[in-house]
Amino acid sequence: MTKVRVLRLISRLNVGGPAHQALLLTRDLDPTRYESWLLAGQEPAGEARAVAWIEAYGVPVSYVPFLEREPSWYKDLRALLYLWRFMRQKRPHLVHTHTAKAGALGRLAAWLAGVPVRIHTFHGHSLEGYFSPWKSWLYRQIEAFLARLTHRIIALSERQKQDLVERFRIAPPDKVVVIPLGFELERLDRYDPHQVAAFRSTWQGQEEGALLLGWIGRMVPIKRVDRLLKAFAQVRAAGMRVRLVLVGDGPERPALEALAQTLKLGKAVVWAGLQWDIASVLRALDAVVLTSDNEGTPVTLIEALACGVPVAATPVGGVPDVLEQGKWGLLLTEPLEQSLRAFLEGLPQAQRQAQAAQPYIRQRYGATRLLQDIDKLYRSLAPGF
Repeated sequence: MTKVRVLRLISRLNVGGPAHQALLLTRDLDPTRYESWLLAGQEPAGEARAVAWIEAYGVPVSYVPFLEREPSWYKDLRALLYLWRFMRQKRPHLVHTHTAKAGALGRLAAWLAGVPVRIHTFHGHSLEGYFSPWKSWLYRQIEAFLARLTHRIIALSERQKQDLVERFRIAPPDKVVVIPLGFELERLDRYDPHQVAAFRSTWQGQEEGALLLGWIGRMVPIKRVDRLLKAFAQVRAAGMRVRLVLVGDGPERPALEALAQTLKLGKAVVWAGLQWDIASVLRALDAVVLTSDNEGTPVTLIEALACGVPVAATPVGGVPDVLEQGKWGLLLTEPLEQSLRAFLEGLPQAQRQAQAAQPYIRQRYGATRLLQDIDKLYRSLAPGF
């Protein structure tokens, strides 16, 4: 039987859910049926490549020159030419793109190269909230054009499909299929109890017994860590013994550190930086919170619930789907400081919710389910192989 040649393309392998998906699918799709290549673009300044993940997965990665997040006619055309040549040489049966820039250049190159099957996954979207209204409108027109060159578009949740089909009219409903994210969640069971204790001791500092509220992600504007800091300052002012642990890094960090200083938060905020041992990090936290303006399907919430850690998040993007409309965690409301305080005061109930969610989350967002769903989709579009 001829193997199906799959070329997978992602804008950048930074710390986040898309990188996990691209690496896992490239490595674990049935090697007797699929021959896979993974191509990736370049990370922007201030954003780290997930080298530890790449090494752990053991997946060979080819990096595309000039494929960068920021628009540039010169660089984008060079990247498009590189991808077109690569596809003409390798002759993939199927090109599967992840994230916006890779999705645009990859699908266009695949169409020009005559690749039979073209698939794109929306890991969240930049159709609103990231840019000015006119630029958001322009990106919607571009995505609608690219959808015509695409055989299937993968949405990560029903709400995201609704956005793509009804709200923004990117593609017709029969072209969009919902396939939730999937991860090796069993890896979260491999944690170091001594490291957990060390994290808690370090992060609590002199405030022994304080709750540890964690935020995990990239420090970029859409994540609205500034909003979290302001709400947290009011929670602390109300007398709650809680520390905010910010796990991650990004271009917004200097501004956020300045804001925390203005709010006189001092050592109540812990700047933990990038942490690769996420299993131990989650076990060290009492709860996890997200206050983003937009999300696809937030990996942080999935991993926290898979460990039985209580979560709260603003009800944006795929968050309500992950939390089952509030069944598994709190959907934060305005005023944010009051909602956050209520979450922390009701932590025993939130812990029961998270523990009840564990088996559901591990099944719905497990790697086995994802691999089965993707294999089924590929087979439906490439039936001759």
